[in-house]
Amino acid sequence: MSLKESLQKKLETQTEYWSKQIQSLQADAEEKMAKAKDDQAEAEIQKDFSERIQTLENRIEEARKKISEIRDSGEDQLRDLKARIEEWLPGGKN
Repeated sequence: MSLKESLQKKLETQTEYWSKQIQSLQADAEEKMAKAKDDQAEAEIQKDFSERIQTLENRIEEARKKISEIRDSGEDQLRDLKARIEEWLPGGKN
């Protein structure tokens, strides 16, 4: 597998993971909202989960941009991209 393919696969796998997390958060939010005792509690649950879901959606969008960047990159640009992607991904150097 080439470096380009490897980077694309890594980002696609991470994107799939984040998508599954979004689905799980949505299910958790629905469950908690069904158990909420009043409108204020429901609004707080909605706000908390909306923020968490939006963060994941932003990460997915950024990953898609990086995948596009990888596809358009030549071999000479891939090493720099690899370092930036690995720092950006969870478990990276950050």
